[in-house]
Amino acid sequence: MSLNPKISIITPSMNTGRFAKETIESILAQTYKNWEHIVVDGVSTDETLDILQKYSHLRWISEKDNSPDEAFRKGMAMANGEYIMLCCISDGYLDKNWFKKCVEILDNRPAISLVWGIDQNILEDGTLHEIICNSWFKNPPPSGKDYIYYWLKTGQLFHERDLCVRRNVLEECYPQVTPEKNKIVREHGHLTFAYNFNRLGYLPYLIPTVAAYGRQHRNAASQNQAVSGEIERVLRKYYRDFEQYSKKVMNGEIKYSYRDGFGNLLPYKFDSKRCHKSDKESNIKRIMKLLTPPIFIWFKNKLLARYCVYKNIRRICKDNMNNLEDKI
Repeated sequence: MSLNPKISIITPSMNTGRFAKETIESILAQTYKNWEHIVVDGVSTDETLDILQKYSHLRWISEKDNSPDEAFRKGMAMANGEYIMLCCISDGYLDKNWFKKCVEILDNRPAISLVWGIDQNILEDGTLHEIICNSWFKNPPPSGKDYIYYWLKTGQLFHERDLCVRRNVLEECYPQVTPEKNKIVREHGHLTFAYNFNRLGYLPYLIPTVAAYGRQHRNAASQNQAVSGEIERVLRKYYRDFEQYSKKVMNGEIKYSYRDGFGNLLPYKFDSKRCHKSDKESNIKRIMKLLTPPIFIWFKNKLLARYCVYKNIRRICKDNMNNLEDKI
């Protein structure tokens, strides 16, 4: 849509033409207009290509690839934007001001490298379903330099459907897709990106609003990966790498450094004591949660015992007064 776009939206596509129009229209509905939309299709055999041809603003190719990650890498090579967004052909945006909000943060805060929000699931028939991480409206994860403490504690992943990231940071953190012995050897793109992003010291910014939707449907790549066991494998690898790295950082074996959106070191100092303090506070909360019922029962019994003593004293005093009156 623009000759010098600020944002490039990359859309991997494969035989999901029935959702393509809704996805494209959700991008066209954005109030911020300085963007380009790139669709990388994996030789769809349904109505996808017919639909793509109807939108003159699209830049698209259709050629065989081995995975959505490979398609995304192709899109990155085609992109001209300063910021990159991922939107699969069955997903879309709910907040019409989302692009504007992302650009405002990244343009005005050079220390921030990534903006993300909250996702909502949508069923195959278009019915909006549950909001992912609904509790974040009241208690969102921290942003900026404080996010690393949250990540080291939780291993939280960014919501890939709504993230907007600086191109140079994405290129550094996103895994390469390389041929080896006529096979494609690849890591899971989003998990590896999230791990590298946090490990290298880049800073995210969360806007607690429902920004995008992700559609659940029978042809989704994630469902095929779940059936094959690939999702379980890559998640297990991610959390194994995360736990090893987290322990080394908190024990001081690795020195953690912060970086701005252009890779320059920031003057912030990482405080490993905050991680241990957080663990200590969590342990205290767990202990209190276990002790609260016994303490409450003990306190209730104490009150009941005192009340019984009080009632007995009142009864004895009343009996004594009645006896005294009888004698008089």
